[in-house]
Amino acid sequence: MTSDLAERSPRSFAFGPFVLHPARHLLLQDERPVRIGSRALDILTALVERPGELVGKRELIARVWPDTFVDEGNLKVNMAALRRVLARDPAAPQYIATVVGRGYRFVAPVRSLAPACPPLDPGTGRAAGRSLPGGRTRIFGRAAAIEAIRRDLEETRLVSVVGAGGVGKTTVAIAAAWAAARARAQDGTEDTVFVDLATIADPQFIPAAIASALGLGMTGGDPLAGVLHALKSQRRTLLFDNCEHLLPAVAAAVERLIRHLDGLRVLATSREPLRLRGERVHRLDGLDCDPRPSPTAAEARAFPANELFAERAFERAAYRLTDADAPAVAETCRRLEGNALAIELAATQTAAFAPARILQMLDDRFRLLQLGPPGAPLRQQSLLATLEWSYSLLSEREAALLRAVSVFAGDFGVEGAMALSGIAAVEALDTLGQLAAKSLLATNIEADSVLYRLAETTRAYCLERLRLSGEDRAVRRRHAEHVCSTLERAAREWTRRPARDWGAAYGRVLDDLRAALAWAGRDAADRTLLIRLTIAGGVLWNHFSQIDECRDHVARAIAELAAAGLAGTAAEMRLQTFLAGATMFTRGPVGAALEASERALAIAVRIGDVDHHLRNLWSIAVQKMVAGEHDEAFERLRTFLAVASAHDRSALPDGERLMGRVEVYLGRLRGARERLERLFEQNCRRTDVARFARFQFDRTVGIGCALANAQWLTGSPETAARTADATVAHGTATGHELSLISCLAFGACPIALWNGRHADGRRYLALLDDNLSRHGVEIWRCVADYYRGAIACAEDRVSSEGVDRLRQAIADCDAARLRKRLPHYMGTLAEALVARDRLDEAAATLRSGFERAAAQDERWCLPELLRVEASLAAARGRPDEAERLLAEALAVADELGALAWRLRAANDLARLWCGRGRAEEAGRLLQPIYDAFTEGFATPDLAAAAALLAGWKRPAGGTL
Repeated sequence: MTSDLAERSPRSFAFGPFVLHPARHLLLQDERPVRIGSRALDILTALVERPGELVGKRELIARVWPDTFVDEGNLKVNMAALRRVLARDPAAPQYIATVVGRGYRFVAPVRSLAPACPPLDPGTGRAAGRSLPGGRTRIFGRAAAIEAIRRDLEETRLVSVVGAGGVGKTTVAIAAAWAAARARAQDGTEDTVFVDLATIADPQFIPAAIASALGLGMTGGDPLAGVLHALKSQRRTLLFDNCEHLLPAVAAAVERLIRHLDGLRVLATSREPLRLRGERVHRLDGLDCDPRPSPTAAEARAFPANELFAERAFERAAYRLTDADAPAVAETCRRLEGNALAIELAATQTAAFAPARILQMLDDRFRLLQLGPPGAPLRQQSLLATLEWSYSLLSEREAALLRAVSVFAGDFGVEGAMALSGIAAVEALDTLGQLAAKSLLATNIEADSVLYRLAETTRAYCLERLRLSGEDRAVRRRHAEHVCSTLERAAREWTRRPARDWGAAYGRVLDDLRAALAWAGRDAADRTLLIRLTIAGGVLWNHFSQIDECRDHVARAIAELAAAGLAGTAAEMRLQTFLAGATMFTRGPVGAALEASERALAIAVRIGDVDHHLRNLWSIAVQKMVAGEHDEAFERLRTFLAVASAHDRSALPDGERLMGRVEVYLGRLRGARERLERLFEQNCRRTDVARFARFQFDRTVGIGCALANAQWLTGSPETAARTADATVAHGTATGHELSLISCLAFGACPIALWNGRHADGRRYLALLDDNLSRHGVEIWRCVADYYRGAIACAEDRVSSEGVDRLRQAIADCDAARLRKRLPHYMGTLAEALVARDRLDEAAATLRSGFERAAAQDERWCLPELLRVEASLAAARGRPDEAERLLAEALAVADELGALAWRLRAANDLARLWCGRGRAEEAGRLLQPIYDAFTEGFATPDLAAAAALLAGWKRPAGGTL
């Protein structure tokens, strides 16, 4: 639909302070993007294209929803949201006029413009202001406060905006952040990141909220460490909104962030300060009210509280302030202490009552109610009184719906409101619209959905009303069941929807999932629902890399299985599968991960669940491979391929690509390369996008990583480098951090090292380090440290730092059971020790390497270990032993099809023979091996061979 609109509307349009770019689906106000749903923007485009003309309802519905049946209610809701976004000035002409029963007309002057690009952030090239709420709301009476906060943000690193609920802290803070961003735009400072804490009930999820705002996944035990790494060396502002209910934990997080990040500034909104050193506090009072008893309309509007009342009354009921009503409006605003939310709630009642009656009813409510704790501030009592009064004027259906939806942690849609209230779709849509018109709900349109949200103060009030009504348990159960069914639907859609769309659609459910789990976990009677919720949440946690959170919740659910009578059922199978994956990613192939996989596998086999049968066979094979138990991994994969061939052939490529990887380690290089190249070619022809959750990693990344290794080992170094580079690019594009980490650690880094591309190796290492730190996957740090040490030793053969890094990395890998490739790592260390003349230590390292290779059946690197052992023999003055070992290395390399190792052994043997006066024999050995290569002649090993060949005298009629 968007592309159709773009074709019809290549131009841009200006009206008032707005500029509409239909081709880019973008609305700007004063050069800043405005948050607006795609349907509302389509409606605006249709009207602006034909200013002054009547556009009928049916025509609008046909254009905006061409392939979907909708009723006029959808059009009304989107039109109401559009009018709210445009934020009309009561003194100016309206933008959209309603022609009752027929349609709508755009009545403001419109200028046609040439197409233009959205303003870009000079530091990133992204659309400016992407992280702050982009909707523009007219702000009354806060210019001085906004400017003062902006100045403080330039001078200090922590600023808090403090005030009563509903006073307008968030609005002012966002405006100040926008002003600060504009002031810093010229020096390339990154934009502000908005961290909404209103949806967070448990302080442990504060780091996750920060990471989510920054677009990070969290997988480690210290999620805030990933945030620290991501923001390292950056200049950012974090706006923490609604801190009061989590104050100690927010203060601790902010203190740590500021202490470690010199370029970070923090702006916080709360009902009280964070009480941290260096904090500047702005106390926000109510809006200024007219103190005179009988002002005129013009006099009253000179005060921001009265102006806000007049604006909202005009928006909701087309009410215009008169001289006769001005005294009552002024007294109402004074009575409400200038509280912005309370004034908005009162102003909405002008649709039913005159201002004098509103004042009388409000005053009665103040006298009758004893609100809040003893000694509560008058401003807080004023807001509570206004909420109570507004609530008392609702119909029973409106009140019941408002109570029910207060359970949602954040945004919710019509479907959610229906599920919690039990009313039909048309009634729910109508009631939600009425509540929004009364300022008890805020609306936002994203993609094709109308979303609603309660202000935090309103939500707290309604939750108390829900408790007093006796409906709390029933509504919270319906909420938990709605979250569960939503996530079960999400799991079914996961394989069919693009990852970005899926994440945008279901990411907001995460906070409601946490709330539902917290509720279900309080009562043993709800343990079955707790288990079902945990299973439903598994895909969501894994999609957003919330691995530690997944493991904790899954472990708790597993502990409840026996009491719930679900031990040994499909529920346990799914939970154990999640537990195995989460444990493997964060703690390595430890016993707990294997036990979980074996338990899940046994249940899957017993109940005939082919999908989980395959998942757990695959998981066990991965754990065995990572632990260096390659023979066992191979046998599990043979079973996997047999089951897949018989029952689910769609899984065959995933089994085969892991089989290819294991075959590389077992030394079956020719067959592995053939298998992987066939898979790679087939995968490139696929039009569907395979999901990585079923078998843990992205399929293309897995194939490419293994193939690059097989290509290099079998003599195609340039092809291997291209494969590795392409795999890294694909891994980055998937956005799946664990897939990218895998391809960097076991594909790109080794190929770069073996090809002597040390600059590329350091670049890949930096990317690997960045992802490990961002996502807290510290268990894999030892692999990065190995490559760091190996590159240091390759560039400086006597590097003490490199040797120390290699030794520690090997010890750390062994301790973490990350033992695949460990024999090769030991060979690298031994070679470095020989170069430093630490021969006894080198000999001991080599013995361990050979023992480990035999135990793990890692034959792929045996030629290298033999070559390094030969260099040790030569260093000890035993040339005959060195010659024997190199001949053995050549024979083993030839048997394996490892042309790369064969060349290295041949180079060393040729040097040895040349030194012993056997140059012609050396040439006859080296030339055919060199000639077997068709590429990579600039790589170190081939360049060394070429130099050796060029240095020897060629016999007549021969090639040397």
